[in-house]
Amino acid sequence: MTGRGSQRKGTAFGHPLRGLLVSQFFGAFNDNAWKIIVIGLTPVMAAPVAKGSDLETAALTQTNLVFLVLVVPLMVFSLPAGLLCDRFSKRTVIVWMKVLELALMGAATAALLIAPGNLLLPLGILALMGLQSAFFGPAKYGILPEILPHSRLSAGNGLLEGWTFAAIIGGTAVAGPLLGWTRGLEAGGDLLWLTPLTLTLLALIGLVATRGIPRVPAARAEGGLVTTVATAWQAIRADRVLWLSVRGSCFYWSVASFVGALILVYGRLELDLEYPAILLALFGLGVGAGGLLAGKLSAKKVEYGLIPLGAVGLALFILVLGLLPPTLVATLVLLLLLGISSGFIVVPLNALLQWRSPDDRRGAVIALSRLLVYGGMIVGTLVGTAMAASLDLPTRGTLVGCAVITAAGTLWALRVLPDAFLRLAAVFLTLTFYRLRVIGLRHVPAEGGALLAKHPKREIYILSDPDLLNNFGLA
Repeated sequence: MTGRGSQRKGTAFGHPLRGLLVSQFFGAFNDNAWKIIVIGLTPVMAAPVAKGSDLETAALTQTNLVFLVLVVPLMVFSLPAGLLCDRFSKRTVIVWMKVLELALMGAATAALLIAPGNLLLPLGILALMGLQSAFFGPAKYGILPEILPHSRLSAGNGLLEGWTFAAIIGGTAVAGPLLGWTRGLEAGGDLLWLTPLTLTLLALIGLVATRGIPRVPAARAEGGLVTTVATAWQAIRADRVLWLSVRGSCFYWSVASFVGALILVYGRLELDLEYPAILLALFGLGVGAGGLLAGKLSAKKVEYGLIPLGAVGLALFILVLGLLPPTLVATLVLLLLLGISSGFIVVPLNALLQWRSPDDRRGAVIALSRLLVYGGMIVGTLVGTAMAASLDLPTRGTLVGCAVITAAGTLWALRVLPDAFLRLAAVFLTLTFYRLRVIGLRHVPAEGGALLAKHPKREIYILSDPDLLNNFGLA
């Protein structure tokens, strides 16, 4: 049995995830490394460091252009990806997308070997990598509830996000120095092709790792694209928690995408860093740590009470980053805290999306939500660029404006879903002031209610199993 409430049996917890984690790690590594490499090839970001609001705006515009080249295909192909992930085994989709990734990295190697000065070819390959990610994403997230029981879903998401952002750390940190090293081997950059060749070898390792992903059946065998979209939208709107989680994801990623572009420009022009992508790597380290911590705090449930804590931290640390004078140590600490706050948001939102999605439409629901998320990312990027250009704001001023928008969104979310704040308070109470020991947690259903019964002497029992209710004369 798979899906919501599944009690899949297997070996150790890491076993069904091992192949997926390794495959996802090298895929995310290559995506981020190639994006940073393409940014490094653009004229403004490759030029000697200078300052000025016009230059900051130009650098932000070029960085956002590269970002949009990656994200637009992600958005356009999300819905066909959802159909494919429900009509075919998600494992099969993952394998073929890793084959495509290997081919694209080989094409990138050929592009820099044949025409190292042509920026259009690397941009085109980046766009195709966005297409590849559009199909890979719903498959990797949708397969989690099919290979893990509900009690391990939050922890599984924590591991997946931890490995993903570890890959982001590696990809963003290594790409710049690797590009600089190949440029320095020979004048004129004739050996730039060695950079994507390295990524090609990593893509091959990721493809081999897919052999360890458990086989799962297709979710359904009928329905076209229109039906897929319609049923996915109905499922999202029919479940209030699912609908709010999709909206929360859209808001978070619109903020995160804009802040990510700002961080690159901030590091290059405010901190005079030769490789500003190292700042994104540290942010990724924080997200990975926050994701693992969120999975641990969630224990065997989907704990969305962590979301308001992460949202408040996100707004606060963006604000402080914008207000403080630019210093490297303070920036590193704030980016780490920003990442941890993001992990508290991402893991519960992903787990909610997977858990609340109907079994036979999970791929379609995830794909539709990703379409909306990518739309939010594009809007956030364009709004941020327009804010910096029209208001003539420096990078730090734009960060302050982003913090205000984030704080407003957090207050709105707490008003719409006040029980998330109450769950947060409960989490703090049970982890600090009180020590809670639960016996018989297996009797608590993943959905629905349970009865608390006070023992005449000392213990409180949680009752939901019919036999237990009979024993207490309550059936």
